[in-house]
Amino acid sequence: MLTIFISCDENYSAHLATTIISAIINCKEPEKLKFIIGDAGLKADTRSTLTSMIEKHGSHVAFVYLDDSKFSGLKIKRYGKSIYFRFYLDELLDDEELVLCLDCDTVVVGDLLDIYRETSGESFTIAAVENIGRSPYSRLGLKKGDYFNCGLMLINMKQWKEEKIGKRGLEFLLAHPELCAHNEQCAINKVAQGEWYRLPLTWNAQRPAYKILEKRMNEQHRDKNEFLKSIQEPIMVHYMGKNSKPWDAHSLHPLKALYTIYRRKTPWPVKTHKTALHRRIRFYASVQKLFLYEKRRRMSKQLIDMHESA
Repeated sequence: MLTIFISCDENYSAHLATTIISAIINCKEPEKLKFIIGDAGLKADTRSTLTSMIEKHGSHVAFVYLDDSKFSGLKIKRYGKSIYFRFYLDELLDDEELVLCLDCDTVVVGDLLDIYRETSGESFTIAAVENIGRSPYSRLGLKKGDYFNCGLMLINMKQWKEEKIGKRGLEFLLAHPELCAHNEQCAINKVAQGEWYRLPLTWNAQRPAYKILEKRMNEQHRDKNEFLKSIQEPIMVHYMGKNSKPWDAHSLHPLKALYTIYRRKTPWPVKTHKTALHRRIRFYASVQKLFLYEKRRRMSKQLIDMHESA
């Protein structure tokens, strides 16, 4: 059984459902998936709908909660509560050995059970994918390449508890918020100090891979083919960064169509959030950006077509 932890509030409930249904549909044995949802303010009807959707496909689900006192001193109004649930994994999860943490601005297009094969025989506290965009590694005292993206993390709970990753991460965030541009992601990276197992880029496909390919440069000293594979054969797509959220009308993410494909398989209707008229006009006036989007979309067209016809 693979335990998957995702935290979410009502505002992101449709995106949570999209992440979950994509993981279930692309898993050969969905009965081996157990979703633990960190409830940061979901409505009762939403919990019921999610439960029905998940159990209908043979997977399992449970909801966990945190008292409001756990969020004292944190930036709740700006970021919400859900991003801070990971600091309390050792309290929320009892007997789990391995936990796969996902963000809910993601779509899964591969089999998550393959994570066992990917990490077989390896010793780690956290297995993750390097953040290949701009990373605040230097201000955290880390070396280039030592900063990972928290959109997907496989956590060894025994090691996590022994090293008190959550507790230390929370303490660092509260003490040095000015160093944590990406909140809990920066705090967890600071505590990990570069000691984490590197997963292939396909496990957390990130939009900057397109830019690296286009410029024919590789600052991370990684084979260009790995970047190409991450956008053509990803296991999970992460819609991170500016103008990337696929539910926004102005999104220029080349793989935004994948989100729509799987959103349609949930009980939530497909909607796009339109920006103010003057912002939209200014944005779409950039012909160069639209040309670049279309060029990048073609690079992944086969992947989109495959899932659209499934």
